[in-house]
Amino acid sequence: MRFCGACGERLRPSPDALAAEAGERRPVTVLFADLVESSALTARLDPEDLRAVLLAYREAAGAAVLRQGGSLAQHQGDGLLARFGFPSAREDDAARALRAALDLVSEVEALRGRLGIALRVRVAVHSGILVVATLGHGVAGEPGAMVGEATTIAARLQHAAAPGEVLASEATRRLAPRRFRFVSLGEIELPGLPRPVLAHRVEAELHAGSTMAPPTAALPLVGREDELRSLFSAWRDAGAGAGTTVLVEAEPGHGKSRLIEEFRARLGAPGQEAVAIACNAQEEASAFRPLLAWIAAAAGIPPRAAPSEARAALVGWLARHGLSGTDHAAPLAVLLDLASPAQVAEMEAAGRRRRRRNMAALLAALHAAAGPVPLFIAEDIHWADDSTLAVLRALADSVAAPDTPGLLLLTRRQEGRNLPGPAPLTLRLAPLGEAAARDLAAAAAPEGADPALLRRIIARAGGVPIFLVEAARDAQAEAELPLSLRAGLTARLDALPEAKAIAQLAAVIGRSFREDMLAALAETVGLPATRRPLRRLVEAGLMEPEGPPEAPTGYTFRHELMRDMAYETLLRSRRASLHLALGRLLPERFAETVTARPELLARHLAAGGAAAEAIAAYERAAIRAGRAGAHGEAAGHFQAAIAQLPNLEATGQDALEARLHIGLAAQVTLVRGNAAPQVGEAFATAHAAALRLDDRPLLLRTLRGLQTFHLVRGAVAEGHAIGERIMALMDGERDEAALLQAHRPFGLGLLYLGRHAEARWHLERVLALYDPTRDEPHRFDYGSDPAVLARAHLGWVLWFQGEAEAAFAIDRAAVAAARELGHAHSLCFALAFRCVLAQLAGRPQDTLAAAEELQAIAAAQDFAYWSAWGAILGGWARGRLGDRMAGEAEMRRGLGAYEEMGAGLLRPLGLALLAQLLPPDERAEARLLLAEAVARSARGSIVFSDATIAGLQRQFDA
Repeated sequence: MRFCGACGERLRPSPDALAAEAGERRPVTVLFADLVESSALTARLDPEDLRAVLLAYREAAGAAVLRQGGSLAQHQGDGLLARFGFPSAREDDAARALRAALDLVSEVEALRGRLGIALRVRVAVHSGILVVATLGHGVAGEPGAMVGEATTIAARLQHAAAPGEVLASEATRRLAPRRFRFVSLGEIELPGLPRPVLAHRVEAELHAGSTMAPPTAALPLVGREDELRSLFSAWRDAGAGAGTTVLVEAEPGHGKSRLIEEFRARLGAPGQEAVAIACNAQEEASAFRPLLAWIAAAAGIPPRAAPSEARAALVGWLARHGLSGTDHAAPLAVLLDLASPAQVAEMEAAGRRRRRRNMAALLAALHAAAGPVPLFIAEDIHWADDSTLAVLRALADSVAAPDTPGLLLLTRRQEGRNLPGPAPLTLRLAPLGEAAARDLAAAAAPEGADPALLRRIIARAGGVPIFLVEAARDAQAEAELPLSLRAGLTARLDALPEAKAIAQLAAVIGRSFREDMLAALAETVGLPATRRPLRRLVEAGLMEPEGPPEAPTGYTFRHELMRDMAYETLLRSRRASLHLALGRLLPERFAETVTARPELLARHLAAGGAAAEAIAAYERAAIRAGRAGAHGEAAGHFQAAIAQLPNLEATGQDALEARLHIGLAAQVTLVRGNAAPQVGEAFATAHAAALRLDDRPLLLRTLRGLQTFHLVRGAVAEGHAIGERIMALMDGERDEAALLQAHRPFGLGLLYLGRHAEARWHLERVLALYDPTRDEPHRFDYGSDPAVLARAHLGWVLWFQGEAEAAFAIDRAAVAAARELGHAHSLCFALAFRCVLAQLAGRPQDTLAAAEELQAIAAAQDFAYWSAWGAILGGWARGRLGDRMAGEAEMRRGLGAYEEMGAGLLRPLGLALLAQLLPPDERAEARLLLAEAVARSARGSIVFSDATIAGLQRQFDA
């Protein structure tokens, strides 16, 4: 940001600076024409006569182009380049270009007769996306120059035309109305192009257009009757106590939101009282953001309200819904940044229970706001963050409980995120059939519309409802029919010159945006006030206001596709400069937003090319998300930061690269376990950087990560070898925290190798070194509390040494310590080791109890590794307690998930226990399972499960 040195006022960019960025990406139809055998004319005619012929040709060709609304971009000798779609786009630009091409051929034929000279012309037409901008500066500048492949294709295609022939590319044929007769020429190889072009000869125009009438009113829902019946059937079931979840899935523009809108309208009061949540692309990395936005709206919290006003609104809403004074009040207040000091302290004290409390509070809020038969709607969940999806999964499970009324409706695109867990009933919206498309086009078009015009709309739309509607609405407003949504939006924006730049600026911020943020950005980049342009955009149907009708506080593009298209009209350089301007503006004018959502700042800085600042913001976002228990989002932020590393200076980035990869590995470990391939890759990259730096603490940290990675993958010998390197590096070390993190995994590796006495010494050393205050950060840096883990390991050691009573005593201490800390991952670790300890002791009831608690916590926290561990041991226990088939199924599922994550440590024991569950008539498979267990144990030096495997082999051999 620049300021005046005299008065301190912010300086707007100079006109020259803005002009340097002028230009945009837009759909253009290019016409290229060239006289045939002009060289022969040059040799045959006197220069003055040749000049007269060329002037006549240019005048005739230019007139043909200008009559159809095109513009002449370039004359070069006897060649002519014309364009349709700049400076203003029209719906029928492709048709205009084809008509001009045919006219041009006719005009040259007429010249031939008038001048008595054998003039023939070749013409080609092609449509594509071009950059249209000033090329060069000063007197050498070329305003409105077209840059892109489309001009090259048109020029090359022209050479393939016969004299007097017009060729059109497939792109133009598909965009043009059905007013022309085409003859396909198949694919043509064109010089200098990497791929052939499908070409057509244009023989004649077939039909003329018509004038449009005024627009019609609201549109009916057509072509979705079956899906609507399915929704009402689910609603009837929900009212009868058979609650369910329904997912509506479709490609963009296929009518997901319109279907939900119609369903709600026909339901009446229950539909209007539905709890409706909307997700969007700008918030997919922000934990719980769609849910928090819903609560803020439901509570009537005005945007940018004073803290006291906002807090009062939240307190009132909580009271009205019976949530005041409950355990849910503090989490909700903290999530909304409206907490009292006492509530903040309460949530900080919750530690790792914080995420569980957050999710429970949000779930309670959803249920409290619902009607007697709850109707929940979450739209565009492909953009939902992992934490929101976890809440929706819990909501789906609660709705599906026996004798529970309720319906959860979800919508998503076919790509992107989906609801975790079991798939719900899914309705997939296909493109509309021809009859339904006709009905929708007729409903959207004005009265008296030409049937031929509607047929052209239907042909272009391909059954996609949004295309049909947008085409018809453009026609109603005497605008052009969109050749695609991109072309249609270009035409609509061109019709609003004062609002176009503001729409593009808004698209940089996102689909939804605050008006004050847009106004501040407009001021920063030297654009005029935004209020009037925004009003014009709303009137044109491109945007909708948000907030009170009398004083909107923000706006949103009517469709995400509209935002995408407005954004993509900007040159990449202009996008980057605007993102950077916003990245500079946010901390200056919207500090509270940056504090609450550093990932938003990071995204704009990254898009603006400020890689170093973006990395710092992403790292802050990752740390914030990780400490809030949103580990999936934290990993995503670290990945985004890492993606920016190539944009930094090549030197001096090793320490940053190592730190980011270590952070990523820690967060992925919590979600997918230590053996996930991404964990190993991240630690390997960080270790390479540590070696280049010759940084001893960093070497120790990365070796420690690789050590655990190999141990959990079942490569115990490799992990132990790395542990020996770490212990050698620790010789003479005085830092007790560092010593503790060396002894703990080294002792664990010794345990897995069956060297129990040595393992015991190292693990007891961990407990002696442990300082709960000093070592608290280890829970974030390493994922778990080291003392809890050491006690859990010692439980196994003592069991193998024959001290059963002591083993269970220290196991109880490990679980109790984890509970007291409120640290979910440490508790999962302790419960997982308890599962195995109880199994070794032949206590299936205790194993099942520990496994069920482990799985419940792991599911709530998205700890996939511990979920698989719990399924393996829980399945064994369930089978031993009498439900053999259910136990076997659970074990197979757990073993499959465990191996899918790359983990191998527990697999030999799991295979052996599965063999134990199989009935006598499946003894052959059981022997194969035991043989695989033996082989895996030997290959990985996994000794701790050998006794169990050997015992089962003796039973089978008996």
